[in-house]
Amino acid sequence: MSTSRLYPGVPDDFEARIRILPPEEGGRKQPPYNGIRWDFRYALDKPACDYMYSDFYDPLTGNSWRELPLSLDEWLHARLSIFFEEARAFHQKKLRPGTSFYCVEGSHIVAEGTVTRITGLFEPRA
Repeated sequence: MSTSRLYPGVPDDFEARIRILPPEEGGRKQPPYNGIRWDFRYALDKPACDYMYSDFYDPLTGNSWRELPLSLDEWLHARLSIFFEEARAFHQKKLRPGTSFYCVEGSHIVAEGTVTRITGLFEPRA
C-alpha cells in the first residue's frame, strides 16, 4: 500500500493526471497549493460525490510538491485518497484506469482528470 507523502499515514487510493482549469475555462483565478481537498465528480455524473485529498508530485522523483502554487492549464500527476472510508466501496465499483472525473468547488468544475493507476483502493485500511 502506498502512503501519501503530503499526509503521512493516509494511504492513497489511486493516481491520476489532473489539469487545473484556467479562469478562461471557468476555473480558478488563483492557483491552488498542494494538498487541496476537492469535491470529486465522475465525468458522467451530475452531483459531486465525495471529498478527495490530493497529493501532487513530480513524476520523475515521486516527491510531493510542497511550497509552490500548482500550475494552471497543465497536466499534473497526483495521488488521491478518498476522504470517507465508507465511500470506498462505491468507488471500488467505478474507478478504473482511464476513468474521467472532475474536481469541483461548490458548483464549479475547477479541474479535470483521468485515473492512471489504482493503488490502495482495494486494500483494507487499518
